[in-house]
Amino acid sequence: MKRLTALFCAVFLAGSLAFSQSNDDINEPQEEEAPSSAFQFNQPGDQYIAISLMITFPLNFGGSWPLYRNGQLITGGAGSLGYHRFLTSWFALGADISFGYHPTLGSNIFTYIPLVVKATFQPTFRRFEFPITLGIGGAIENYLNRTYFPGLIMQATAGVFYRATASWSFGISDEFMFMPQWYSGDESKHDDYGIFDSIKLSARYHF
Repeated sequence: MKRLTALFCAVFLAGSLAFSQSNDDINEPQEEEAPSSAFQFNQPGDQYIAISLMITFPLNFGGSWPLYRNGQLITGGAGSLGYHRFLTSWFALGADISFGYHPTLGSNIFTYIPLVVKATFQPTFRRFEFPITLGIGGAIENYLNRTYFPGLIMQATAGVFYRATASWSFGISDEFMFMPQWYSGDESKHDDYGIFDSIKLSARYHF
């Protein structure tokens, strides 16, 4: 009888332990698998503001690289501020406003203020972005007491940017600019055109 009672107690205890363990397994919180999704930097509707500083070289006014000091215009500089919006993950539209200047051979200053509408095609590789931009617009051009407006301006730009964070990217670009001056009537003898190339350092704020 004692053996039977001891066997019964052992079976009851083993069953209690097994039930307790299975109950703990049920109550133990399960780890949820995090959804795997790759974050895309540029999506339709994303926008950015670009701030740029440039060294600008006058290519068809005489002189030689890098300062063109023996030409009619000397190497100058420019700054620009722009707003752009992505229509797709790789295509954006926007506009830039700039201010540029060039000293002249006679120690005067040629200045221009262009407003340019731009279309940007931008392939990406990981955190690197490669914007290729075409732009067209108008400019106010001034030299001594003579102002030319509206002046046609066309630009083509290619560069490489590094996306440091979700909000900021930094890069360097090369920008080619064509800026003619066309007159009518007897003034047509003053027709001229400028070809410029700029090295452009930019910071872009994305939002």
